[in-house]
Amino acid sequence: MRVTGLFALVLVVGCNSAPTDSVETGEVSDGKGKMWVTSQYTDRHTCASETCGVVGRLSFREGATILETEGDWARITQPYDASCVNRISEYVDEGNANCTADNGIDEGRFAEWVSLADMSPTRPADPAESAAESERVVAQSDDYAQHRDAFVAAANQLIADGRCTSEEIEEMGGWVKSTNERSRPIYFTYCGGMTTANRLYLNVETGEIYK
Repeated sequence: MRVTGLFALVLVVGCNSAPTDSVETGEVSDGKGKMWVTSQYTDRHTCASETCGVVGRLSFREGATILETEGDWARITQPYDASCVNRISEYVDEGNANCTADNGIDEGRFAEWVSLADMSPTRPADPAESAAESERVVAQSDDYAQHRDAFVAAANQLIADGRCTSEEIEEMGGWVKSTNERSRPIYFTYCGGMTTANRLYLNVETGEIYK
């Protein structure tokens, strides 16, 4: 049975002692420590190039230790056995599977590389946690269940624009139904004070925010 992915990598690397780097050309720098994926995913290549084979992916917010960098690429593993059969690597899922030096496979071994464009030294926020925080701020709004998405989007916009703080909106109780607008779904909140001048209105049908 063929074993692939990160589990296979753990098995293979664990069996190799003191491997040496296979990259010998190009501008190479020391490792940069831990970094995290900022895109939906990033491919793990057999060398520092899009033309090299793909042996798997790292997903959004998944971390990797950067062992060295070469240009816009980062090496994230020590070299390990490429499982070459008839000069074809069984670990390559997409693209070039040739067990050749130009594909990063030297003497039957390769290391994994990822594009630095997809990596960051700061781990991205968990969207689920951010969504939960946004919903909590407006959870006491009138008709919350009916207009939750509109309330959350409007509050996030006000906070991002610097017009309100999450504490102000939450203290106000979120969005309050306007009794003066019975024919339209208009709600309001206060930012910067509890006066008429600080009142902001929201039309939940259009998303318009106005004074």
